[in-house]
Parts: sequence; structure tokens; C-alpha cells
Amino acid sequence: MSSSSSGHKSANQAPDMPLSPARHMTEYDRRSVFFCSLPALILSAVCLLPYLNKAFTIDDPFFLLQAQQIRVRPLHPLAFDMCWMDDAVCGPVAGGGLMPGNISFLMSYCLVPIASRAEPERLVHLMQIVALWFGIAATVSLAFRFGFGSFAASAAGLLVAATPPVLAMASTAMPDILAMSLGVIGIARVVAWKTTGKTIDGVVGGLALGLAPLARVHFVLLWLVAAVFLRDDAQIFDPRSWIALPWRRWIPLIFAFLVCLAALILTHEPGSLAPTHTWYVRPGNIHHNLHSYLTYWILAMPLGLAWLILRKNLVRFWLLAIGVGLPVIWEILIRHAPVIWTTLCAGVGAVVLIDVLLWSFRSRHQWRIACALWLLIPLVALPYYQVTVKYLVACAPAAALLVAGLLPAYRWRIAVLCGIVAFGAIFGSMVLRADAQFAEMGRQAATQLITPRTATGHRVWFASQWGFYWYALKAGGQVLRGNDVPASGDYLVRGTMEGYLGTLKRLPPAVQIETFTVGGPGGRTMSAKDGAGLYSNNFGDLMWAWGTGEWNHYELWRFQ
Repeated sequence: MSSSSSGHKSANQAPDMPLSPARHMTEYDRRSVFFCSLPALILSAVCLLPYLNKAFTIDDPFFLLQAQQIRVRPLHPLAFDMCWMDDAVCGPVAGGGLMPGNISFLMSYCLVPIASRAEPERLVHLMQIVALWFGIAATVSLAFRFGFGSFAASAAGLLVAATPPVLAMASTAMPDILAMSLGVIGIARVVAWKTTGKTIDGVVGGLALGLAPLARVHFVLLWLVAAVFLRDDAQIFDPRSWIALPWRRWIPLIFAFLVCLAALILTHEPGSLAPTHTWYVRPGNIHHNLHSYLTYWILAMPLGLAWLILRKNLVRFWLLAIGVGLPVIWEILIRHAPVIWTTLCAGVGAVVLIDVLLWSFRSRHQWRIACALWLLIPLVALPYYQVTVKYLVACAPAAALLVAGLLPAYRWRIAVLCGIVAFGAIFGSMVLRADAQFAEMGRQAATQLITPRTATGHRVWFASQWGFYWYALKAGGQVLRGNDVPASGDYLVRGTMEGYLGTLKRLPPAVQIETFTVGGPGGRTMSAKDGAGLYSNNFGDLMWAWGTGEWNHYELWRFQ
């Protein structure tokens, strides 16, 4: 779809110059947004629909059980008990020690009509696909607001749809896609509010930005990015220019704050905002987490590959990286050779981010600066006990817009776009396939080890977490708490990966009578042995790795 506006022509002819200012909605219609979003919508559907029946995994049970709690007490989503992280640590979710960041309850409200169904997997995953579609369409709409032509706007949508972490999180029941979509919808409406002054744009923008932190708490930093978008220039370090902005400009952000505050007050539980344990948040986590964050931009996000292809003046940064990297490589060769290549990826990721920031500020274009700052939102989690690649889902729209802004004047732009999108979609599909196998092991273990025994009236305890927690409950299993003592004839099921190593040491004597093993050659998404840590960088920095041998096994014990 071509455009005759001069803004589009300037964007296509001079990609290193600022694109035209945001335009009024009358210069393009919603039909254009739909048709430019359509390729991305189809791509995401093709990648995700085969996994509609994917089993729940990792933190999915937390949000599903929270949704069931909301059905009983709608204003008390955190007023229920869980055993998580350790079977000796069981208690109210609102305490903060079980699930850090547990004010993320918005997803659970969305799951309320679904979570109590006998087999909610398909409906949950369909809901996630629809949420992703809204985020893609909002990204395309925002691209038009920035003066992108039809090609670049469509490219922005495709880049979001082909972002491997986005595809991975869209196949779970976790709130990252919901938060991303709310965030980009909020930004798009706030930019429209600045341009048109329409009340509906301000209300929707403020509402979306106010709800996004209730899905993932770090999205509160998107309010600062939105403030940069609300400016008319790039002088963000000039305090007087901020004061000079019309007060009316800030109404959507004030509304966002009030929406978020009201929701927290209505759903507040004692202890829910208490500081988390020092094990979760401490300065010693920063070094490892920063390494992972930088690595993800090369190994997981399309921005790294695309930026290296599209930017032509990275030579000085490569020289800087080599000059700094050689001593680091020498140190690694002496001490820990296997991490050389991930360290190099982290170095290249740092180079890319530095160039994005410098280039954006040199362009003196406010939207580029705002998008560059948007990429830094996950840095707030560096002191946390883990930084997972899912935190970068928040940045996917900004990364897509930055890359799409460079594409139009590149000579081989269609080939480059097709290559990046194909690589992202194929790699994302590999992650989806491996993660579906990872999730399925918990469902199969519960079916094989727990269901036959509970059906005959036996009591089956379980001491595990993640997706197995959900399926063990569904199979009639009983959570083993710290003070529980199984009786003679009772059973206990635990997973090697999800289970707690010290559980059997404090229990009466038991005999292992059956094992359910998962293994063989194939892709891995969570495997410390293979360095794959899709949901936790404590397992590794890779979203996907090839593995052989045993992956996980579940043990069935009977007490004497």
C-alpha cells in the first residue's frame, strides 16, 4: 500500500533524518492500520495456533489460581495461600515472600471467565493471541503517527509478531503480552491526544497506561517514556522546557496514576506492598543480570541483528568493543572458556544499545529518543534475583519502531525485512515447540502418577511448583506443606526440576515405586545443563538450546 503524503516520502528517502511530525488521524484511516497490520496478525496466528492446547507452565498456575480466588472474593485477588519456591514456605500470597512483584493481578481478572473450566488451555491461549493482535495494531498505528509510510508501518507490526520472546510469552497464561499491548495502546493514544486533543484519546491512553503496571509492575516506567512522547521537541534535559509545557498535556498521565492508585487501594491486602526478602533483591545480582540483559538483545530480540545490518557507522563502536573485549576474552579463556561466546554477545549488545541511544539523541527527534529510552525499562530489574528474557517483551514495540524507521531507504529493505522476520519466526517457532514439550511433562506426569491413585481413593501428596502444581491439583493431589506428615500408605510425587531437594529428608521413610522420565535429543527452554533459561537466567542466558539425555523426571514414593 503506497502513500502520497510528503511525510511518507521524506521518511522513505532520508532514513537518517527525523521522520515527519505526528499527523492527524484524518491523514490515514483505521482501514490502513488494519491492512498494514494484517501480515503480522497472520504471521502470529500461524506461529501460535498450533499450540492452542499447550499445557500451563512456570508461573501460569499463580495467575490461574488467583483468577479462581477472584471469583470468590473479587476485590481480594491476593487473599489465598500457595506453596511456592519451597514446600516449607507456604502462606498468603500477599506476604511478598512467595511471588515477588505480586501486585500483578490484572491478568488474573482477565482469566476469571476461563480459569474454572475443566480444560481452559485453548481459551487462555486464544485470549493471549487476541491481546497480541491489539498490541500489533497499536504499534502500526503508532508508526503512522510518527510519519511512517505503509511499508515501514507494516514492517513494525511484522517485527513485533516475529520477536521470539513475544511469541513465547503469548503461549503462556502470564501477563507479559497483556502488559505490552496495554503499554503500546496507551502510548499510541497519548500521542494521538497530543495531536488531536480528543477526550476519548486521553481517556483510553490514561486508562491503558494506568492498567499496564497492574499487569507487570515495571511498566510504571512507561509513564516516563510517555512524558517524553508528550513533548514537542527533544530537549528532555532542559527543566524549563518541561515547566513550559501546557498543563493540559499531562491529563492522561495524571489519569493513569489515579487509575493505578485506585486499583491498588481497592485490592490492597496487608503485606502486599511489603519489601521482598533480601534474597530476591540485592546488589550482588546486578552483574549477572546486566550480562543477561545485554545478551538477550543479540540472541533473542530482532533489534540486535537488524541494527548491525542497517547501521553503517558502527565501526568506531566495534573498535571500542574489540579494545575492551580482548582483555575480557583473555580472562575468560583462563577461567571459564564456555561462556566466551555469550560474553561476546553481551558486548555486542552493549555496542548496539549505545549506538541506538547516541543515534537517537543526535537525531534530535523526540519519538526516537523516547523509543530508545523505552528499551531501558528492564534495567530496573537488575537487582532482582533474575532477569528473564520476558522482561524485554515490554520493549518489543519500541525496538520494532526503531528498526522500521531505518528500513525504507535501505536498498535491499524487502530482503532484509523478510530475512529478519523469517529468522525471528523460525526461531520463535523452535522455542514454542521446545517449550510445549517442557510444559507437557508436568501435565503427563500428573496424569500418569497421580490420577490413577486418587481415582482409587488414595491420598497423593505433591511437592513441586510450576505447571505441575496446577495439574497435580486438577488430578486430585494435595499440596505438601511444611508441617504435613503423610500417613502410611500415602503417596508423594515430586519432580526433579520443579521439586524441592530437602522434602524427603524431613518425612517418614518412603519407597520409590515409579519414575516418569522425560528426555531424548531435542530443543530445551529450561535446562541448566544446556544453558537454556527462557524463564530464568539462573538456568542460562539462552531461550533455546539443543540437549540430549534426560531432561527431567518425576518420582512416585509410597510411605511405609
